[in-house]
Amino acid sequence: MQRDLDERIDTAVANLAGIRSTAKGVRKWLTGAFLEMPTLRPLKNFLNGTWLEHPLHPVLTDVPIGAWTTAMVLDIATAVFGARNLGKASGIAIGIGVLGASGSIATGMMDFTDTDEPEDSMIFTHALVNAAATLLFTTSYVLRQRNNWRTEPSHVALSLLGYAAVTFGGFLGGSLVYRRGVMVNRNAYRATPKDFTPAIALAELPEDKPTLVEVQGEPILFVRRGERVYAVGAVCSHYGGPLEKGKLNGTTVECPWHYSVFSIRDGRYLRGPTTSPLPLYETRVHDGQVHVKLQQRQN
Repeated sequence: MQRDLDERIDTAVANLAGIRSTAKGVRKWLTGAFLEMPTLRPLKNFLNGTWLEHPLHPVLTDVPIGAWTTAMVLDIATAVFGARNLGKASGIAIGIGVLGASGSIATGMMDFTDTDEPEDSMIFTHALVNAAATLLFTTSYVLRQRNNWRTEPSHVALSLLGYAAVTFGGFLGGSLVYRRGVMVNRNAYRATPKDFTPAIALAELPEDKPTLVEVQGEPILFVRRGERVYAVGAVCSHYGGPLEKGKLNGTTVECPWHYSVFSIRDGRYLRGPTTSPLPLYETRVHDGQVHVKLQQRQN
C-alpha cells in the first residue's frame, strides 16, 4: 500500500544526507555550549520553558503565524478589494511576527540540543525553512517602511513566499511532534498499577541506589532508605532518559542525558529542561515484599 503524502515527505526530509551531517555538527556545538557548560544551562532551561511548566517553543510559534496571517489578510484586502490605508497596519503585523519568530528560533535551538538522530535532520530543516521565512518577512518589512508603508506588489510577493515557507515549516514541526513524538511527555499515559501490587522483596533493594523494577509493564524507580521506600517513574519525562542510571543526591535524582532533576519524594521536577513531573507511586512493605500502586495527583 502506497504511503500517504505526509509520510513520504517526512521520510524524505529525515533522510537528507547533507542536512543530517550538518545538523549533527550544529547540534554537537549547541550541546557543548548550552548543555555541557553549567554556566549557560540556566539560560537553556529558561528557553526550554521549565519556569512556565510548558515547553516555550510551541507557545511562541503562534505569534509569527498569527501575525503574518493577519498581514496576509490585510494585503489581500488592499490588493483585491481596494481597501486603503492598511499598509502601516500590515507592516506592524509583520514586525510583530518577526519579533515572535526570533524568540521561536532561540527556543527551538535549545530544544534541538536535546534531540538525536534521525529526528535532528528534520528539526534542522524545520529551522532553516522558518529562518528563511523570517528573512523574507523582515525584507518585506524594511521595504514597506522605506516606502512610507505604501504596499507594493514586490512587498506582497516577499510576504507570500515567507508565508509559504512558514506553512511548510509548521508542517514539519507538526510531523516532529505528532508522528515522531519529539518533546512530548514520556510518561503521559502511565496508568498502572491501580491497586497495591507486589514489586520486589525489600531485601533485594540496595540501600541508596536507584533501582529499576517493572511492575505490570511499567518502569518504576525505587530508592530504599532503611525501611522507607520511595517510588517514582523510571523514565525521564523530558526525553526518556533512564533514571536508574542517573545521579542520586539526597532526595533527588538527575537524568543522565540532559540533567533534569526530580524529587524522589513526590516526582516534581526541580530543574529543567523537562516541564513535566514523574509519575508518583505509593509504597508499603508487607511480608518482606514492597508493594506499589500509582498515586493520582491532585489538580
